[in-house]
Amino acid sequence: MYVLLLISKYLRRKLAPLFACLAVVLCTMMVIVVMSVMGGFLEMLRASAHRLSGDVIVRAGSITGFEQYEDLIDRLEALPEVAVATPVIDVPGLVKIGTSSIPVAQVVGIEPGGYDAVVGYAGTMYWQDHHRVAAHDRAFGPASEQSPEALEAREQIANGAFERFGAELAVPEVWRQRPDERRAVSGAIVPGIEVSPYNGRDAQGQYDFRHTLARYGDRVVLTVLPLTRAGGLLEPETRAFAAVNEFKSGLYEVDANRVYVPLAVLQEMLGMDEGIAVDEEGMPTGGVIPARVTEVLVKSADGVTLDAVSAAVRAAVNAWEVDHDTSVFTMTWEQRHGVLLNAVENERGLVTFLFAVISIVAVVMVATTFYMIVLEKTRDIGTLRAIGASASGIALVFLGYGLAVGIIGAGVGSGLAALIVTNLNGIQELLDAVFGWRMWNPQTYYFDRIPDRVAFNDLLWVSVGAVVSSVAGALIPAILAARQDPVETLRYE
Repeated sequence: MYVLLLISKYLRRKLAPLFACLAVVLCTMMVIVVMSVMGGFLEMLRASAHRLSGDVIVRAGSITGFEQYEDLIDRLEALPEVAVATPVIDVPGLVKIGTSSIPVAQVVGIEPGGYDAVVGYAGTMYWQDHHRVAAHDRAFGPASEQSPEALEAREQIANGAFERFGAELAVPEVWRQRPDERRAVSGAIVPGIEVSPYNGRDAQGQYDFRHTLARYGDRVVLTVLPLTRAGGLLEPETRAFAAVNEFKSGLYEVDANRVYVPLAVLQEMLGMDEGIAVDEEGMPTGGVIPARVTEVLVKSADGVTLDAVSAAVRAAVNAWEVDHDTSVFTMTWEQRHGVLLNAVENERGLVTFLFAVISIVAVVMVATTFYMIVLEKTRDIGTLRAIGASASGIALVFLGYGLAVGIIGAGVGSGLAALIVTNLNGIQELLDAVFGWRMWNPQTYYFDRIPDRVAFNDLLWVSVGAVVSSVAGALIPAILAARQDPVETLRYE
């Protein structure tokens, strides 16, 4: 009983424990905030990477692609572990928007329906109906001056009827009726929101559609470099497309280096479409050269783990390779983005470790505080020992003291950390309004918002670590107190 009474007395009447608690609070709060922000960034990055790749990727060994992909897709979709699979071409290219030519790392040819089913492509479309109505009015003039056809198109846009064009990569016929002959296009194109040099995020990370030239229906010129089946270079192929939307995936590097076009059109531009076989003299042989793609993306069925669908896909691909005497690579989305994800995860671990090392100050603070208390309470310790208190009981007083400081400090620190993290974006807006300073610049980072989710497991482990550290800090003073000779302590002045 005296152990609890002394712990309560020391906590209430001494200023030193307050500083020890404050050290634990600050260190706990600091580590949780850092882990939450870095962990949130990693989770957002993983979610974006997963969304862009499906679950499993079957990729050609070279940029020239592989044939018989339709048969492979049929085999994959017959698997109970697979929900859907879709063909993709992924090659580098050059786009011209307005007067600016921009190299892009990924010109992606897709079949929008299947691609959307695998990666949720339609959900990344940035411009909504009201944006497109404004773009339409810029192109055709005020509504009072538009032709009946243009007014009809405007009404369809306003009613959401053209929402499908972003996903289907189809071009509304009204754009082909524009008087400028340069508007003749081969198909639709959807650039990343950062591809256009005329796009820019404001201080809040938002885009102003009035400043972009990659607008709904505007002309974008695409150039790609076809290759022969043996990998030889051919003359560059250039075609004009109509921009029907821009996409925002959540990954800056993707948004700045990718455009989507219809698969069939890109196959034709690259010479990867189905063709007629010819002999050495250029005469048709009656055979057919199959079309090619560079990738097949796979989405797993509901409830199927990544390992299970990966194993099933690998087995089906192996059988397909034997039947068609070809070779491809099979990888999961984690393996595809492993370099980036591992780099961010290692950075998170390193930053957390550094802040954890800094938090040793809490242990030192507790140890120093309790050592001073032991010196101050030497006569009290002697009195307790003289009236029958055991050495273990004296030790328990100071260990319990450290435990109480740790619990209070960890509890308050965790609560403050959760409050700060969940309101980080609001805090940033307040700092911006009062001081004109933003701690997270959305024009620089991958994401336009600070991650504001607290992981319960991280909070729990940091709190437990704070309590254990406090008890560890009190351990040496507790041992010193327990080992004191009661006769000597009673004579202590």
